[in-house]
Amino acid sequence: ILGAGLMGGSVALAARARGLARSITAVDRSTRPEIEEARAFDEWIDARDEAAKERAYSGADLILLCAPVRSIIAELPLALRSRAIVTDIGSTKSVIARAARSLPDSARFVPGHPMAGHHEGGLNHARPDLYEGRKWLLCPENTAPEALEPVRDFVRALGAELVEMNADEHDRSVAFTSHVPQVVASALTVLAEREHAASSAGPGFASTTRVAGGAESMWRDIFETNGPAIGRALEQLGEELRRAGRDLQEEDPNGVLLLLEEARALRHR
Repeated sequence: ILGAGLMGGSVALAARARGLARSITAVDRSTRPEIEEARAFDEWIDARDEAAKERAYSGADLILLCAPVRSIIAELPLALRSRAIVTDIGSTKSVIARAARSLPDSARFVPGHPMAGHHEGGLNHARPDLYEGRKWLLCPENTAPEALEPVRDFVRALGAELVEMNADEHDRSVAFTSHVPQVVASALTVLAEREHAASSAGPGFASTTRVAGGAESMWRDIFETNGPAIGRALEQLGEELRRAGRDLQEEDPNGVLLLLEEARALRHR
């Protein structure tokens, strides 16, 4: 597992708890921390030690790249030189899939993205049930069946719900369901403070803005690699909000009430 943070650590803990691996190696830039979660790893390798990393990859059956998008792309050539099946958890998929297609043995790569996480990152927040009941998206357009099937089995064994789509569909979809919510939550957090309204915040505001303020190390890559899709989604959302704003300023709440009714029916369904 490249990247022993929240996501990679949770995979390790789940794999250990469910008996899915004989041995689990962490490849990470940090030194092995003295916390309970680190015990899920049998070995801890400095990601800057290229020789040690290559040895670890060459002995692996499965390599999981848990890193920002640009880091995943940079790591793919070395990972695919091994005999292992390679998959990732990158937040955007089209740019990663394109990079993989140019590499030898790209048929052993299964682009993936689990829809799980925590607003606080780091291995100390990892837990073995993080993926239970959560969707895990795979985009196996150019993947060989002998690589895809073991990854499907592994994802299901972690307790996740498997969903497959192509990379472009993935990026358009998560723009609405993951990337725009981050922008909106962050904007609402800043706006409430700017307008001196934060002192009245209750549970609704807390849940709406829970994901606000994501780490730049991850979100810069997301915005740079999925910017057009996120921009279009924000424009569509903006039009919905502008329409609601116009109705309310004209003291006609019916349009907004219909929007709430439709949303309530969709959530119930």
